Amino acid sequence: MKNLYITLFIVSLVFVLLAAVVTIAFSGFQRDKYIGYSGKTDEQVRITEVTPLLQKDGTLTKSGYCENNLYEYSRSDIKTNPLRIKEWDFYQFCNERYFVQVVIADISMAGYASIVLCDMKTGDRYEVPFVKLFTFGNMGMETNAIKPHNLSYKNKKFDLSVNVDKNHRHITLDSTHKGVSYKADLDIFMMDGLETITTATPFTSVSDKYFYLNNKFTSMPVSGTITIGDLVIEFDPSDTFCCLDWGRGVWPYAGDWYWGNGTTLLPNGKMFGFEITWGFGDASKTTGNMMFIDGKAEKLGEISVSLEKEGDYMSDWIFTSEDGRFEMVMTPYFDNYTKTRVLFVGNICHQVFGHFNGYVILDDGSRLEIKDMFAFCEYSDNRW
Repeated sequence: MKNLYITLFIVSLVFVLLAAVVTIAFSGFQRDKYIGYSGKTDEQVRITEVTPLLQKDGTLTKSGYCENNLYEYSRSDIKTNPLRIKEWDFYQFCNERYFVQVVIADISMAGYASIVLCDMKTGDRYEVPFVKLFTFGNMGMETNAIKPHNLSYKNKKFDLSVNVDKNHRHITLDSTHKGVSYKADLDIFMMDGLETITTATPFTSVSDKYFYLNNKFTSMPVSGTITIGDLVIEFDPSDTFCCLDWGRGVWPYAGDWYWGNGTTLLPNGKMFGFEITWGFGDASKTTGNMMFIDGKAEKLGEISVSLEKEGDYMSDWIFTSEDGRFEMVMTPYFDNYTKTRVLFVGNICHQVFGHFNGYVILDDGSRLEIKDMFAFCEYSDNRW
């Protein structure tokens, strides 16, 4: 019986790889061409009322941004290759010792859920995964990130639940992987009135029916415990903060992006956070960049980065903004380098954690000095 299961698994894996090849070939191995925002910050298209994400023909209704998600998304409205639909909830929280990633994804050919914990001091990495083939939307992903909902994924050795209500996102895990017990009980707190950034981005250089709906959260303190065998790790909401990358879309085969996020407590007790991203799709209507003061959003213009030593991701990252409102230098602490590419499918990513120093200019014109803020920025090169 065991040999039968192994054979079925191998056959299923081969089928998935063949399906991936057919899917990519069908989409023409198309590569995204980034179109940056070139106007003034206050000219970005702001969505102010509930708007259907897609029109009846499957094209994007209106590209733009909003502080909270006003776009109505439905997987059934997509009118292009269903094998290219991608949906995911990606939680990441960190302090200066650990980062944790909780991933739930449905990429049509397969569904995936996992918790990853990395000790950035020792380099030790722990992961417990769940995989389900040929899901095509059956992972039960929610249509709006802020809507109260429950997600649950389990088999004999994996039991993950995410319960979302008005002020909390509660994550629990009870699993066994390679003979080691994994348990988690984590509470992610969302303050009243927490604003986020949602962007709807087309891929005009590839297809008028390809799009990316992205809602990113920051400034969410985390408390709770993760237990791995005899290892017990407690998280303190005074120094551990979560971001959520909630994405739904249909992408070209190839593309890359920069994404950075961080939260810190200021000396005056207020919470400062930022969300920065660029390099992906047609961003001519809006950037994906925003700052948050105690959860209230302040929009930014275009941001770019250069490495002090080109190609050396552990050299300083120098951030500049076209509106002069985000001027930072990140001194790297840990490179969470991952390479999952097999032949021409997969991802290569330098996700670099470090200390940010510099300043930002707030909406009221005041200058806020940032000192030794622990945060991250990544460069991701994708083929899938």
